Amino acid sequence: MPGRYQFSLPERRQRDGWFRIGTVDVTTTALMVGLGILSIFWYAIDKVTLGKLVFTGVWVRSGDIWRLATWPIANPLDQQGLWVVLTLAFFWFVGHRIEDQIGRTRFTWLMLAMTVLPSALVTLIQFDVQYAAYGLGVLGIALLVVFALDNPSAMFFFGIPAWVIAAIYVGIDALRYLGDRAYEPLVLELGVIAVALVGARQCGLLSHLQAIPKFAGNRARTAKPARRKGKNSGQTVITGPWEVAHSPADQLELDLLLDKISAAGIDSLSKTEKARLNELSKKLRGR
Repeated sequence: MPGRYQFSLPERRQRDGWFRIGTVDVTTTALMVGLGILSIFWYAIDKVTLGKLVFTGVWVRSGDIWRLATWPIANPLDQQGLWVVLTLAFFWFVGHRIEDQIGRTRFTWLMLAMTVLPSALVTLIQFDVQYAAYGLGVLGIALLVVFALDNPSAMFFFGIPAWVIAAIYVGIDALRYLGDRAYEPLVLELGVIAVALVGARQCGLLSHLQAIPKFAGNRARTAKPARRKGKNSGQTVITGPWEVAHSPADQLELDLLLDKISAAGIDSLSKTEKARLNELSKKLRGR
């Protein structure tokens, strides 16, 4: 029926960036991806000095303590090529999904914990076979696991559930590392995922997973009254409980649908997805 799915798409909400460059909100995710892109050019200029950012336990034990925190932003191009770019794009996508939910400050601390704690553990264990860790791939996989478990009904490309994609990523890596007897990267990746899950739980995510510990003093995310300026006046408008609460899961689902439209057009959506998009659009506009 002509016009059945006629609707206006809501504008994307502005992200909680630390600052703006033009129309881009520079979030923690954007900063990490930006540094990763710069490291690609750094590799072309002087790959030896870039190598000083890469993590290996033996180098940390030799005094290069900074490697515990710098390894995610090092992206050497040897034997990887286009995969580096795909990894950065993947982290941009999934990183913003989590950062939008928990806020830039909590997300920054979560990234720091996911980077330093597992690499410190690997350093203390002192594996016989050393392994160099670098890039945002492991952090991206851990965030995908968090997103998939926090949104078990979320669908990715081709209608595949997010948790299936996460399980495939982690499963393939685990089997590869076990087959190569590469226990150091296996412990590092599982450690990053464990820290991500526990940290996300403290930030209010994964509230339905009671098996993940939640320490005292951490409160679940709650909607706080916020102040915003009126669009056409200098008056301050206070939002409160009289307004409709928007579920973060609804916003994430809408973002995924909008990303699919951006990549392949409105015709790429199924009838069910179009109906859901129309429903979410009206819901988030308060209609």
